Amino acid sequence: MNGTDFGLLLGLSIAGLSVAGPAEPGRDAAVALLESAIRSGGGAKHLERFPALTWRGQAIVHAGGREIELEGWWRLVPPGRAVVETLEVGRGAISLRRLILSDDRGWTEREGQAQVLAPEFLAHERDQFYLYYLMRLVPLRSPDFQLVSLGADAVGHQGLRVSRAGRRDVDLYFDAGTRLVRVVTRLTDPGTGREVVEELRCSGVLEARGVRWPKRIAITWDGLPYFDLELTELKPMRRLEESLFTPAR
Repeated sequence: MNGTDFGLLLGLSIAGLSVAGPAEPGRDAAVALLESAIRSGGGAKHLERFPALTWRGQAIVHAGGREIELEGWWRLVPPGRAVVETLEVGRGAISLRRLILSDDRGWTEREGQAQVLAPEFLAHERDQFYLYYLMRLVPLRSPDFQLVSLGADAVGHQGLRVSRAGRRDVDLYFDAGTRLVRVVTRLTDPGTGREVVEELRCSGVLEARGVRWPKRIAITWDGLPYFDLELTELKPMRRLEESLFTPAR
């Protein structure tokens, strides 16, 4: 994420997932873990009913040795569509920034002026919001995803690796109640071009309309603080208004 844009954020059965071919123990264990996690997240009925997520939150961006406090709205239809509106705490409307992703397009807005995201920043933001897609869990039932059990990590959290053509592998870890507690992947820093390990640590729960979502998400790059988010309000949605994805003139 560009530090000045503050962009980040930020129906198949188990049998249907196991069609054809011999038993695959690593995959079977991963599918069983996934189904348990879906139940812990509110159940497939609710998670599938609301593919869009909106929340109000507070965040801290760790950028260039500074800690920038933000508040705002996140409106997502992951993996490819998002509108994030943030204000710097204490600076008021003059600090309003908007980040808009609309599939293969992306731009920022400030004071009514739109600026197209450079390709490397667009790719980066798409990678970030893809993680929210995986965190909804029900998309992972699709045969487009390959799942493999990772067993337990050092603190006993069970993990599964998610692979999909054209995307980075992502590791998801769950606690004893099969609540998502950690997400690990690799991505490219758009500012420097170097590859980093990104980790999301999830804690707490907000529940709305039957959907349970992490209340806090702390993101690190190579173990260093990058972005901390705390949700104060959650509202799962069936859809978002198309006008949200119209660039400012």
